[in-house]
Amino acid sequence: MSATFRVEVSVDCHSSAEANSHRSAIMGKLKDVAMFRDNTVFVIGAGASAEFDMPVGSKLMETIAQNCVFKFDGHQMVEGVLPILDHYRQRYNMFSHYDVDWLNEKLNKMRQIAESIHMAESIDEYIFRYSGDPEVAEMGKLQIAYAIARAEKECILKTGSFDAGQNFHGADRTWVYEFVKALMIGVRADDVDQIGANITIICFNYDRCIEHYLERAIVHAYPGVTDERARLIVDGINIIHPYGSLGLLRQFPFGSAENFEAMANNIITWSETIGDSQITEGIKNAMRDAETVVFLGFAFARQNMELLDARIIEGPTDIIRAFSTGYGLPQEAEQAYQENISRLYTPGLSQVFIDNVRIQFGAKCADFLQTNRYNLVQ
Repeated sequence: MSATFRVEVSVDCHSSAEANSHRSAIMGKLKDVAMFRDNTVFVIGAGASAEFDMPVGSKLMETIAQNCVFKFDGHQMVEGVLPILDHYRQRYNMFSHYDVDWLNEKLNKMRQIAESIHMAESIDEYIFRYSGDPEVAEMGKLQIAYAIARAEKECILKTGSFDAGQNFHGADRTWVYEFVKALMIGVRADDVDQIGANITIICFNYDRCIEHYLERAIVHAYPGVTDERARLIVDGINIIHPYGSLGLLRQFPFGSAENFEAMANNIITWSETIGDSQITEGIKNAMRDAETVVFLGFAFARQNMELLDARIIEGPTDIIRAFSTGYGLPQEAEQAYQENISRLYTPGLSQVFIDNVRIQFGAKCADFLQTNRYNLVQ
C-alpha cells in the first residue's frame, strides 16, 4: 500500500471551517516522526467510553428506561426527571386541556419506551426499529442527550479538578492515556500542531471524552500551549461521529447538562446517518485508505459494520492490518469476527485478510494499547 500521507477533510457534522483550514495548513509540514502509522483508523465503540465510567450499551438503556418513567400524585411529580418534564412543560400551555392531553401522550410514549427498550440491542437500534414514529426519535435523542451530559458531569474526566490538573492523573488507567502518549511520540514542541494529523477516529459514542482529554493532555504535555490552541489542534484531527455527539466543546462545555435540549439536536439516528452522503463517504474514504484499522471497545453490531463497509473499490484491494480488543467477546467466535472484518474489504472470504486480523481476547482498551503500542507506531 502506498505510504503517501493523506488526511481526509473532516466529515464530523460539528467540524468547523477553521478546523479544516488548520488541517490543510499543516499538511506540508509533516516530519518523519514516530507517531502512529500513517492512515491508521481507530474505530471506537462503547467499551472505550466505559473506561471513563460512562454508561454504555445496556447500562445506557437502563438509565434511559428509568428516566422515561414519570409518576404523579395529583399535580405533584413523585418520580421522574424534572428537567425533561420542564422541557415539555415549557412547550405546552398547562391551562389548556388540549395541550395537557398532548403532554400526557408524550409521557405515555416515554412509558412505552421504558417498558420495551430492554428488548433492543442498543438505543440506536431501538430508535431505528420505530423509525416510522418521529416521536420515538425525538424522545430518544432527548433522553440520550440528558443521560450522556449528566454522565460527562460525573465521569472521571469531569471538569473542575481534572481541568485544573489536580486530578489529571486519574485518567492514567484508561486507554486514552496510552493512546495520547503514542500520539505524541516524536512530536517536538515546535511541531505540536501536527498531533493526530495522520490518523482518523471513527467514534460511535455520543460523548466527547476523547476530544476533552486530548485538549487537556496537549496543554499538560506542552507547557505554553494555550487552551484555545489545544482546542484548534483537536478540531483539526479527523474525528467522525457517525451518530453525532453532544456537540462542539466550545458551544457545549464538557460536563454541563443545562443545554441538553440543544445538545439533542446534534444527535442523529442510524437512518439519518445512512442518508447523509458526507458522513458515509467520509467513513468509507477513511476505511478505504487505511493501512491499519484498530477496533477499541467495539462490539461489531451489524448496523455499525454496514457503515464501515469499504467495498466500494473495483478490483483487488491492498491488504490492511486489523487489530481489535476482545473484552467480553467469546473467543469461540474468533473466526466469525475475523471474517466480518475481512468482509469490510472483500466481497468473499480471503484467508490472507483473515490472517491479518488480530483479536486480543479478554483485553480492555488500556491493556490492549499497552500490549500493542509498538505494533501501531512507525
